[in-house]
Amino acid sequence: MAKHTKNIKFMTVLVCLLILVGCDKAAKERDQTVAEAEEAKAELAKVKAVLEQTQSERDELKEIAAALSEELEDTRSELSNAILTQEQLQEQATELTEQRDRAIAKTREADKMVAKLEEQLKRKEADIRELEEWNKELQVTIQELQGQFEQTDEEVLEELYEEPNEESNEEFAEGNNV
Repeated sequence: MAKHTKNIKFMTVLVCLLILVGCDKAAKERDQTVAEAEEAKAELAKVKAVLEQTQSERDELKEIAAALSEELEDTRSELSNAILTQEQLQEQATELTEQRDRAIAKTREADKMVAKLEEQLKRKEADIRELEEWNKELQVTIQELQGQFEQTDEEVLEELYEEPNEESNEEFAEGNNV
């Protein structure tokens, strides 16, 4: 809705400018102004498209980071469970000498699982750090694009408002000299 309102405002200003310019300028100058306005509008559309794409990529990375965070929590929970299992198995091994062989085997399995889970945890943490860095870069890019968008928008509006005033002042000065 906001884009639509901005487009309507932009088109209204453009039409008013063309009407004012058309009254006092030759057709060539009017065509040049229209061409410049169209170029500015095309550039603005490109900037908006890049901004939307960047925001979409940022949102996707946020979703990935959230999923990885959930996986990390699950992995940590599994690691905690594996460590607890290991401790229980070691206690049973000291208390029950008859079951020592089986307890040792389970402990070894738990150790392997702990090592595997610790490795997974390290990889997930590295992935999250990388995603956070990408997210920061995307945030900076979004801010830069928003700044460019605002600057381009302001420049177009300034050009649109400044041209008729300069011409009106020249015509006013010529009218006083006659």
